[in-house]
Amino acid sequence: MLELKNISKSYGAQLILNNINLIVQANQLVSILGPSGSGKSTLLQIIGLLLKPDSGSIQLNGINYNKLRESDLEQFRNTQLGFVFQFHNLMGEFTCEENVKMPLFIREKSLSEEQENHYQDIIKHLGVNHLMNKFPGQLSGGVQQRVAVARALMNKPALLLADEPTGNLDNKNAESLYEMFLKLKQSFGQQIIMVTHNEALTKQSDQVIYINSGIIQ
Repeated sequence: MLELKNISKSYGAQLILNNINLIVQANQLVSILGPSGSGKSTLLQIIGLLLKPDSGSIQLNGINYNKLRESDLEQFRNTQLGFVFQFHNLMGEFTCEENVKMPLFIREKSLSEEQENHYQDIIKHLGVNHLMNKFPGQLSGGVQQRVAVARALMNKPALLLADEPTGNLDNKNAESLYEMFLKLKQSFGQQIIMVTHNEALTKQSDQVIYINSGIIQ
């Protein structure tokens, strides 16, 4: 479970988030909606330990962010959190397989049998298993984003954070990616928070959160 209490964030005199409280249960897909500049991406970055709030606390599965030492923050982020962004950020000089396995290769020279099995499960589930020997530039934008999701799942994150993941996709591919998130929740029990402008992609979410002017409506 993810629990946010009284999260606030300002940049100078500009208040971005104002006393945000939110609970996300295990195995939920939560969509965050709001106009540009409403604070929704800032909130996601705070949950993802990419920004620090000015006040408030966050707890994920019993671990309080405020109690993590600086030396532990990066390890927690790399092992407990997965990230998918609007731009897939795949490395063009590496094959899709190398891109997907990169989070583990950073720490290890080779994958264990369990990790290799997890890799196979992910790429089959996302329907990209037959494309792993290709380079990102050889694939469509929608498929590249699926590969990026596979990469985000390699560390078995407790929480997957997706910031406008369909922003660069056409309607068909956007709908396909959202359906894929629903299947990840159902098949892997994956907890997901997705920021989006597209209200049509929230119809099957467990929670839909509206943020405007830094406040949950």
